[in-house]
Amino acid sequence: MFRPHRPALMLLYLLLLLLTAAACQHWIYQDLRAQAASQSNNLAAFLRYSIGRHATLPAKLGHSPLLQQWLATSEIAALNQYLAELQQSAGVADLYLVGNDGLVLASSNSQDATSYVGRNFGFRPYVQAALAGNSGFYYALGHTSGMRGVYYSAPLQQDAAKSTGAIDAVLVAKVDLEPLELQQQQIAGLKGSHFIVTGQSNEIFLSDVPEWRLAKLDNAPLSSTEQPRYLTKAITPLGQTERRALLTPWQQLWQMPLGANRQNYLAQSQQLSEFGWQLTVLTPATDAYQQLSAALLLTTLLFVILLLGWRLQRERQKRTAQLELHARQLEQRVIARTADLAASNQQLVAQIQQREQTETALAQTEQELVQAAKLATIGSLSASLNHELNQPLTALSSYSQTTAKMLDKAMYSEAKQNLQAMQQLIARLSNIVAQFKDFSRKSAGKNQPVDINKLVLDAVGLVHHQCQRQGVKVRLQLPDLAPQVLGDPIQLEQVLVNLLTNALQAMQQQSDASLAVAVKTTAGQVQILLKDQGPGIEPHHLERIFEAFFTTKQRDGLGLGLSISQRIIQSFAGKLEVRNHPQGGAEFCVTLPLLPMEAC
Repeated sequence: MFRPHRPALMLLYLLLLLLTAAACQHWIYQDLRAQAASQSNNLAAFLRYSIGRHATLPAKLGHSPLLQQWLATSEIAALNQYLAELQQSAGVADLYLVGNDGLVLASSNSQDATSYVGRNFGFRPYVQAALAGNSGFYYALGHTSGMRGVYYSAPLQQDAAKSTGAIDAVLVAKVDLEPLELQQQQIAGLKGSHFIVTGQSNEIFLSDVPEWRLAKLDNAPLSSTEQPRYLTKAITPLGQTERRALLTPWQQLWQMPLGANRQNYLAQSQQLSEFGWQLTVLTPATDAYQQLSAALLLTTLLFVILLLGWRLQRERQKRTAQLELHARQLEQRVIARTADLAASNQQLVAQIQQREQTETALAQTEQELVQAAKLATIGSLSASLNHELNQPLTALSSYSQTTAKMLDKAMYSEAKQNLQAMQQLIARLSNIVAQFKDFSRKSAGKNQPVDINKLVLDAVGLVHHQCQRQGVKVRLQLPDLAPQVLGDPIQLEQVLVNLLTNALQAMQQQSDASLAVAVKTTAGQVQILLKDQGPGIEPHHLERIFEAFFTTKQRDGLGLGLSISQRIIQSFAGKLEVRNHPQGGAEFCVTLPLLPMEAC
């Protein structure tokens, strides 16, 4: 028989674990990347709408007759008020008018301490672009406020100057970015992920993580054309590094500082070409680690189950081989003893003493044969089932013969009564077979609400024939309102049948015995109590009664029934306990969490 060594099993387990980890990590990362791509698309659409919708605002407002009128008459106070009203209705941070000399003529924030009026913004690229007759776009720190913003500009020409092409002023709309960073979590659906928006020099201009803002992803300094965006602000490296996943090196991770620690992220990027930006969504790799841990735990559990199944099969084969060997040895001994008896039979007349010795040896051999037959007997339920099936079958045979005779004699009424009786016997047979068929079917492995009263009745029904055969009375005590638990009904029924069968076996040598089964509910729990009138359990056996392969039976049984039953109950957050009842016999108690009424 093949017997794998422990090193081979360990190597097989590690190989299986490694392959499972690599495959699961690949699939998990692919799924996270797909989620990140969807989040990135949502966030990109949000940024394009929230920022880009203001791109044409300066050009549209530049055609306002009031704006042109007040500009022509230099009514600055009216312009300031008008720009403030437009800024509120348009939802931008600021609106201001820059003259062709670069000085701010009017502004929506003219009443604030940080008013732009009178300041020279002629050096700003968006002002220079508009003075050249083009629409302008620029992102930078505010020269006055120091806050990050996006600037849209458009040239403004009065009607009298349109023929000459002269630019009278520049209308500028500033979009504040900080509110967008606060809204993105709800709108983009990042749910724990983070995002960064980088410029042409890999500087982070936008991010939902404050410490990442205005830092660089690489160590290269800003170019001379990019530094003016940030005035005198020093843009320092963030310290971001790239690494590859351990089990799937084709997967690249970003390691980013976050608080006092460094976190690993899956990065999903896309271009926002209209702004000259790159949007990157960063999904924490810890999500993948948690899912991977669950997959490895499931793989380990499956391996243990397979190993346990192999061990059980091996034990069964070993026990079968031992029984076969014992039977062969016994057969050889019988043959040898029979030969001795045949040789001694010729001397029986003269040797009475020798005959008595031979008869004693023969009696001893017969006792050994009886003992061997006892060892070969397995299961008590099958014997009771055979008895219950034979009675209806014998009756059916008798009814069928008498019915045929009645039909020959045209006794149709009596034949009909016989047929009805046969139908009742067939229904009885169907019920008996259905009980064992339902019990033997495989578990679906899914938890569901279980009616405890029905569970107890079904389990008692399976051993009903054995109870009748032994003359054991079953006393049931069930509550009017059936309690319910969450579990697998087939596995729970298996536990109860095992406990009931053990109780019946403990009372085989007793007459007029009874078996008490009671269901009680306490605070948040339901208890199933099974008490027999057997001899009880030896005190020194109580501590080991639930150990695997421990048994007190002299015949049959691998000592796994109670061990497996305890594991089943524990898997449903319950417990299985045993004690010797003060009035005699053993009492088993199954405790399970009670399912709330609203969940039923």
